This record gives sequence, C-alpha cells and structure tokens, in this order.
Amino acid sequence: MFAKNFIPTKPFDGFKWKWACLQCTEGLNDPVVLLGVLFRMRKLEPLGVKYSSDEFAKELIDLSNDVKDSIGVDLERRTGDRNLIRNSGQYWRAVGLIPPADRSGQIKLTEFGRKVADHDISQTEFAAITVQTFKLPNSNIQNEDECRLWLQHGIILHPLRLLLEIEMKLNELGQGFITTEELIKIIIPLSGCKAELQDYINFILWYRAGEISLIGWPNCCPEANDMRIAREYLLFLSNYGYIIHTSGDTRMEEKYSLNAIIADEIREIIAEKPKDESLLNALEQIRTTEVIAEVERKRVQTSRTARPNQANFRREVLKVCQRCIITNVTMPEVLEAAHIKPFKYNGEDTVANGFAMRTDIHTLFDTGHLRISEDGIVELSSRARMDYGASIPPRIVVPDFTNREFLRWRWDNYNGM
Repeated sequence: MFAKNFIPTKPFDGFKWKWACLQCTEGLNDPVVLLGVLFRMRKLEPLGVKYSSDEFAKELIDLSNDVKDSIGVDLERRTGDRNLIRNSGQYWRAVGLIPPADRSGQIKLTEFGRKVADHDISQTEFAAITVQTFKLPNSNIQNEDECRLWLQHGIILHPLRLLLEIEMKLNELGQGFITTEELIKIIIPLSGCKAELQDYINFILWYRAGEISLIGWPNCCPEANDMRIAREYLLFLSNYGYIIHTSGDTRMEEKYSLNAIIADEIREIIAEKPKDESLLNALEQIRTTEVIAEVERKRVQTSRTARPNQANFRREVLKVCQRCIITNVTMPEVLEAAHIKPFKYNGEDTVANGFAMRTDIHTLFDTGHLRISEDGIVELSSRARMDYGASIPPRIVVPDFTNREFLRWRWDNYNGM
C-alpha cells in the first residue's frame, strides 16, 4: 500500500479513462436512447441501409421526438453524412453492441447487439455483463497504438467493476459514495499506478478529512471534455441502478452513492469474473445464477414504493379494469397497476397509461420480459417463455381507455429497468 505522502505519476503521456467519443453527449448513455437507437438499427439492418440513409434519419427523428420531454437529446440534427454513429458510434462500440468502424457505413450489429435488440438479453443482464467485462484498454474504441501503451506498462483495468468495489468498501465504512472530483483527481491517477483497493479507500478518506493535499498529483483529464468523458462511467452505473446520483453545486461536487438495496447482488456480480471476456459467454455464466432475477425483483419493488401517487393510480386503474389484462385474474389482492409509459420518462398517472396486472405479470412487464404492442401483440423474452410460454396469450384486446401511443412508445423504446 502507498504511504500518505505518495504522489502518483502518469504511466505515459495521454493516460486517461476513455468511455466513448471526444465530443460526449451524456444523454446518449440513457438506456432509452442507447438501446432505443439499437432497436432502430436492428429494424433497418436486414435492409442493408447505411447510417447516412434517410431511413435511419427518420428513425432518429422519431426517437428524438419520443424523448424530448424527458431526456432532451436532440438527434434530429445528427443525421445524414454527419450522422450520430459517425460522430458518436463509440457509445455502442464500447459496450460491444456494434462492431468496430468500417468504411462501408452500413448498419451492422454484433451478435450480442442483436440479442439485446431482440430482447433476448434483458436490460439488467446487459448492464451486469458490461460491468463484468468492460475493460481499458478497449480495442473497440482505442487504436492499436493507445492499446499498446497500456499493455506495455502492464495496465489492464475493469473501471466499472473497480468503481463498484470502491463504493462497496466505502459503504462498509459508512461513506458509500464517490464524487466526480474524487474520480477525476484521485481514482484515475491511482489507477495508473496499479493501486490496490485499499489505496483508493485510504486516499479518498484522507482527502475528505483534509489530511492530504492533491498538489503535485497528475491531471489525467487535461482536455476540455476529459472530465465529462470520465464522468460517463458514473453515469452508466447510475442509469442502470447500481448507484444513485445526487446533484451538487457543480459537476465536480455531484455524489454517486451505492444503491444499498441491491448491495448483495452487486457484490456477487463483481466477485464473479467471467471465464473470458466473450460477452455471450458472460451471459451464459451469469444465467447460471439467480443474481439478475434478484436485482430485477428488488429494483421493481423499490421503484413502485417510491412513486408518490402509486396508491391513487392503482385505485383509479382498478376502477375501470378489474382484471389482469393478461391472465384475467380478478382477485384484487394480487392485482397491481402498471405504468405503460414509465413514470421515470414522464409517464402520467392516468388510466390511459395504466394496465391492471397480476403481481408477477407486472414484474415481467416492468423488467422487459413481457411486451405489449399497440395492436395487442404479446411478446415474451426467451427466459420468460420457459415458464410462461404456455399460459400467456399471444394477443390481447387493448381496452378503449388505453392510449395506444403510450404502448407504441414503450414497444419502440423501452427494454425494462
């Protein structure tokens, strides 16, 4: 372990944590945007069209309109020759959803990306696999020279896993959060020195207690957007429910606290290292455990109890729909009200945005394992089909009071929490 007066040095010029492109757009990391774009790529991939095509432009404009009231990412201007993937494709390449860039410009997904886009991999599974396998250097987004520098200095990092290990350890000490400043000024510089976990903890706590100064420490985010790019790691973990974001007066003062509700599951995810870094092999491995099911169950329960108007919403929905929309069960003790367009994305608490659902069906719906189209087509994930395939109807009658636009929004953009 390093002494309190230790000052790290950069292993090489240009050492930094890269997430995606140099001109980052934080909203692209939101699951509805990241995966919403992926769903639209999947729709167009069989047609052999390019990212610069009018067809892809139309899909991006539709998605931009769908999220403008909640995320506010403007994709309408990122079409044509200077399209979204040309300028920001690293967001999808970094996590293995589309292959490294080629000169054809043709829409193409990886096998892993297709499984995510086809809802064969849930959003929770995608996030857990990314936590386990994302590493630096990353040949999907860094060139050979950059990767060689990292390897020549013997540095291989799994940054998402590392951040969660630090959060877990700090949480045990009653200080389970990381600020953007601590990531930029302490964690990244120490990562270039092959620090041990306890080193990160020590220097963060010493800094918080005012026992050390960071004068003389290297600046690993020297360029204009470097801080925002590094912050994407915290945003990813926040967007997928591993940590909870609390705003500060500045971005550097933002806090990212461990989601203690799923602490046991986080511990299991980061403790189990994949046998290799094949994303599909990691999927097979994680499906041998119950950890994903537990994460989904706990996050669903927490999200429902956290909604301030949920009880009134349920009461109003059950007034107009006294049976589960899927199973026709009428026993009120097991009926809940499900939002079609999620509350998080400005889904309203009205009967037009609600279905009565049996408790387990509601969980399948919220986690993306059960989907309903605006025409009433019911689709199950591969995991859900194993247990529910024989009992779930292939189609339902959508009630007259339901706003079908909300169903269309969910079908096109949402893959569960």
